[in-house]
Amino acid sequence: MLRLKSSRPRLVTVEKRSRTSLVLKFEPFYSFFDKETDDAKGKPYGGILNEAEADTSKTLPTPDDRKRFDQAKQKAEDEWRARVLAMQAEAEVPIRKPKKASENASQIECIEFGGWEIDTWYAAPYPAEYSRNRVLYICEFCLKYMNSDYVAWRHKLKCAAKHPPGDEIYRHESVSIFEVDGRKHPVYCQNLCLLAKLFLGSKTLYYDVEPFLFYILCEYDERGYHFVGYFSKEKRASSQNNVSCILTLPIHQRKGYGNLLIDFSYLLTKTEQKTGSPEKPLSDMGLVSYRNYWRLELCRYFLELMDGDGHKKDGLSVKQISEDTGMTADDVVSALEGLRALVRDPQTQLYAFRVDLDYCRQYVTKWESKGYVRLKPEALAWTPYVMGRSNAVNFELGPPISTIAPREDDETKVHEDPASVVDREGCTRR
Repeated sequence: MLRLKSSRPRLVTVEKRSRTSLVLKFEPFYSFFDKETDDAKGKPYGGILNEAEADTSKTLPTPDDRKRFDQAKQKAEDEWRARVLAMQAEAEVPIRKPKKASENASQIECIEFGGWEIDTWYAAPYPAEYSRNRVLYICEFCLKYMNSDYVAWRHKLKCAAKHPPGDEIYRHESVSIFEVDGRKHPVYCQNLCLLAKLFLGSKTLYYDVEPFLFYILCEYDERGYHFVGYFSKEKRASSQNNVSCILTLPIHQRKGYGNLLIDFSYLLTKTEQKTGSPEKPLSDMGLVSYRNYWRLELCRYFLELMDGDGHKKDGLSVKQISEDTGMTADDVVSALEGLRALVRDPQTQLYAFRVDLDYCRQYVTKWESKGYVRLKPEALAWTPYVMGRSNAVNFELGPPISTIAPREDDETKVHEDPASVVDREGCTRR
């Protein structure tokens, strides 16, 4: 039996400088349980297992074990591949043949986004481990991309985001718009650019998002703010482009959201007391959308400006229209030509306006009859972005940032004669 040392103090006599003092000295006390715990520290697994049970020499994988593991892994991959092929056959989805041009070509055919399966239009430079899958899973709130439905389901349970990062600068009914700074939220903006590349073939910028502001259009319900579309613009004040890239997801097209985004970009431009234009060249769908918006905006402008007899007493000019609408003079002229409202005197070679108000009313009435969502300027709560001195030096003095690839015919002309490709403003196209 173990004997416990007494914890009672012991008197000790100490002599110092011919003086006798009484000092209480305590002997160290060891409890039975502390001593047993110290002994257990030296045993494997804290003494829970005996030496035979703690022996790991028999658990090391042998070459036969590794061989059986490789066989099981190959069998599981074959079963999964057969399952995917069966699902494709049932859904009658054409199987994309691997491209011979590049072994690392993206195999993404559709994305799972907010409960929708959306077919992609172009390839995006996602990492290789995500690009080799047919379906890419993307969170509709934080835009994180995943390569399996199980990972996406687990992420949905844990994702705390219910709206885009940044500031909500516009809200009207169920529509909200957020302003996101590419410098403050680089991961979200990079994921957004990769998502946009799946539907914009001419987009060339994915990771250098710091010089841009992103405006995210969302639909609101009790589950959160659902991504609809976006547009981006440069931060620098000297840029003449009020839109760098613009996108509406295919599941939200034909609802007027593209027109709403364009109208909102010009609302910001007018708030800055500037004129702006989208970055050129425009895609085919972008060109159709912008031409329709420019004509619609001029029709509304003429209807509000003209009196009952169809005349304006103070006169009218392209410059005045540009200042009132926020559109550049080139875009105003393009819209006037589309409305056939710009005529030229063959004798004096001067131009004049010839506005058909009946046609303008029909154009506006036809658009409003579709019941598309309209922009409410009073709901905007926003001040223009002001760059710091250090950032302004870097961006203002640098070359223009191009986010759209030139068309193939333009590239051919540049290689043949770089001075021959000049846009309407007299500047060589980037």
